[in-house]
Amino acid sequence: MKKISTFVSYKEATASATAARLGIDNTPGTETLKRMAYVADRVHTPLREHFNIPIPVTSFYRSSKLNSAIGGARSSQHVKGEAMDLDLGSGVNGVQNRDLFEYIRKYLAFDQLIWEFGTGEDPDWVHVSLVKEGNRREILKATKVNGKTTYVPYN
Repeated sequence: MKKISTFVSYKEATASATAARLGIDNTPGTETLKRMAYVADRVHTPLREHFNIPIPVTSFYRSSKLNSAIGGARSSQHVKGEAMDLDLGSGVNGVQNRDLFEYIRKYLAFDQLIWEFGTGEDPDWVHVSLVKEGNRREILKATKVNGKTTYVPYN
């Protein structure tokens, strides 16, 4: 099986039910694959090794066409292979999404870290992006206001 990194398979990194349903090609190019490996090695691998549990990647690479089809932001770092969404569901061995969020916030390099919806106790999933140079360390919380996604600074 082709791997992006030690713990992230190519299949997991490019999987999309929407792409399959709509017949959208979601194949990353060579440079995008390099960026994906960079992100996976520096974000997913340390999380996996620290918590010693499988950490599902629910969204990683999205082609421009797929990103448009799902209503993704035009500037989405998923299109560049620089962002991943992580989701432990209801938790694994006592580890919750909030634990991933806090570990990234405290110990890892990142460009953007988003507490995606959920509650004050646990996000529905964690979005994290990383670039090679100029990481902003921007921390946000996504909420719905009148049916529209709004991002506010995370406190």
